[in-house]
Amino acid sequence: MTEKPGYAQPQTPTGDADEPKSPSAPIYTAKVENLGGTSGEVRVEDGQTLSTAPTSRVEEGNNPEQFLAMAWSTCLGETLKVVLAVNEIEALSRVRVEVELHNEPSGNGFYFAPKAFISIEGVSDTDAEKYAARAHARCPISKLLMGKGNPVVEIEPYKNPDNFQLS
Repeated sequence: MTEKPGYAQPQTPTGDADEPKSPSAPIYTAKVENLGGTSGEVRVEDGQTLSTAPTSRVEEGNNPEQFLAMAWSTCLGETLKVVLAVNEIEALSRVRVEVELHNEPSGNGFYFAPKAFISIEGVSDTDAEKYAARAHARCPISKLLMGKGNPVVEIEPYKNPDNFQLS
């Protein structure tokens, strides 16, 4: 494949000792903590700290809808690149995601309504639909959004790093 801006080759295993030894072993574990809900911050271990804000004050930080949209668009975009590479298609692609927040009809809480929009340079709409469907079927976040994830919630003792205070 030719080098194109914004297009990375799919990564191949390196055989390093820290590679998974079995199909059930994790390939990577993201470690993130939130302090203060949507009026605080989210910290990525060995990464960034981002301010969070309610949907009514997005100028103050990011909200869960934005984080979900970022995660899905990135995951689906990378999976689409792999699908295109497997099919020997050299094309730039774009994944745009919108995540709407709605009130539950029962009045008890909220729900997300995510929608992805995929475009592939120089590919017919029919082929784009085929590749998008394959990517959506393979993308881990798409699977989670389709109810095929395995979310677990556990309790641990409270810790307040850096004496975090709500502002």
